Amino acid sequence: MGIREDILIAGSTLLREKGVAALTQPRIAQAARIKQSHLTYYFPTRANLLLAIAEFTIFSVMDNVAMQLQAKPQGKTLADAVSKILIEGIPPRVFIGLIVAADSDPDIRKLLRKLIRHTRTVMQHLLQEAGIAADDEAARLFHATIIGLAVMHQARLNRESANEVRDGVATLIRVLTPKPVKRARS
Repeated sequence: MGIREDILIAGSTLLREKGVAALTQPRIAQAARIKQSHLTYYFPTRANLLLAIAEFTIFSVMDNVAMQLQAKPQGKTLADAVSKILIEGIPPRVFIGLIVAADSDPDIRKLLRKLIRHTRTVMQHLLQEAGIAADDEAARLFHATIIGLAVMHQARLNRESANEVRDGVATLIRVLTPKPVKRARS
């Protein structure tokens, strides 16, 4: 591993343990055990740093889901994995935090657009691996629905909202899964 990866791991750990507010350059540098000047060499702006940590965190989670699908590729596996991610809340908190941060830093909004496009592409591949409809429209529907479920859960953080996440993801996957075509008897 190199310094860049150390920074991303430290940032991801801080994010998981303390939330988006903890993602300051001094804290991340300290957690990565590097000088702040090294951090700014790799990530010259806070926007670059936040988005890199977000990408690293989100795509690490999605890589984990992809590995689960390879072991047992079916819609239920995807539903269980996505529900767990949404209930634990790290990717949703990342997006919510970045949206709030973008209000004061327009560069973050530009980078967020790129992250969202990339996230949808990866989601489309996950849907394909699970044998689910995976055109652009399905990927947008999947993304929008899971973000909505995640935000509503983060607002309430209770058993009922966690159950709504599980039920909502399962329903979404059921809706997106192609139905077998019945053949007419002759």
